[in-house]
Amino acid sequence: MPDVTFSIDPFMYRPELIEAGTVYHYIKSNIDGSYPAQIFIYIRDPDHLEVIKLEEHGMDAALVHAHMDWETFSADQLESWVLTPDGERRPQASLSSSSEDRTFTISWQDRKDIIPVGHYPVHIYNFDFISLNYILRHWKDPEGEVTIGILQPNFDPNPETMMKYKGTVLIKYVGNEARDGQPCRKYNIGGEGLKNHNGVMWVNTEKRMIQDIEIPIPDNPDWENFKFRFISSEHMDSRQWTEFMNAEIQKLKTK
Repeated sequence: MPDVTFSIDPFMYRPELIEAGTVYHYIKSNIDGSYPAQIFIYIRDPDHLEVIKLEEHGMDAALVHAHMDWETFSADQLESWVLTPDGERRPQASLSSSSEDRTFTISWQDRKDIIPVGHYPVHIYNFDFISLNYILRHWKDPEGEVTIGILQPNFDPNPETMMKYKGTVLIKYVGNEARDGQPCRKYNIGGEGLKNHNGVMWVNTEKRMIQDIEIPIPDNPDWENFKFRFISSEHMDSRQWTEFMNAEIQKLKTK
């Protein structure tokens, strides 16, 4: 594998831009709005994200805990569970990064794979680019361009490895444009890491978070393509967040 490359210098960690206790509500869907899923991102503290995904077409919810590494501006640890309305929490995959070896280790059931990474920052497309979303507020020149690496689970039957490093994509500012009535910076996002497809990303200039993103390839084979649209945000303490999660999961019983 070629030497690892980096685009770390365009970022500078600024904790004052992080509002701990904020919950961001997004809708993930196909670009035409079909097959929607509700995504809630809770900023527990500057280093930790908790995410729940609730699909209208499913009876379970997914929970992911992520830890951010501010030296590589990437999520270096992820743990996932399936949550059921009866209160069961079933472990799914877990990932951890070795900054020294420039690898990710993915564990699932009794299997463990090690995946070399070719570029940092690196982000998991199947994680709905949530870690990418979280580092955008630390981009020093948001009217420039930056390269990121892409990791993606291997959805092939009986995969040789459970995850692959897919290559890099370039995020390039193309101008200012209102989206959903909000002032945004508009970007082209595409390259080898997205199978040489190009999408569009709008970032809210005030919140420094993704307002909307549309990419013509899915991040999960259950979808046809990828759209991730901001709905709202609010503040919760840890108790309120837990109560909110439990209430949303209980709603699955009625669907």
